[in-house]
Amino acid sequence: MLVEEHSEAIEFDLISLGLRLRMLGTEELTWRDLKAVIVCAPTDSALARVRRPDEHQWGLEQHLLADMADSLRWLVWAKTKDAQRGRNQPERIPRPGLKSTAERYGTAASIVDMDDFLGW
Repeated sequence: MLVEEHSEAIEFDLISLGLRLRMLGTEELTWRDLKAVIVCAPTDSALARVRRPDEHQWGLEQHLLADMADSLRWLVWAKTKDAQRGRNQPERIPRPGLKSTAERYGTAASIVDMDDFLGW
């Protein structure tokens, strides 16, 4: 249960609202009130920080700033000799939840393995 798993974070968010978890089930804090606090918790709440430690800091502004920085780095790179040869393109700033688009190098598969994979 979420309340048991993250009780400290929920308690912290409730304290900032002038409430306590021990009030749960009373007129001051009903179960519906607690549900509203949890479901509508802002991205900078203690609960959000605990549940998504990598993502909670990335709001719209941070994504836009990362896009701007990536664009500026690309524009600077575009004026270089490396860009004319299509080499050393700058990496994008890593974002939470997105995998890198960098090319991965590994071991090559044998012809026999590829034939098996393709069903030939």
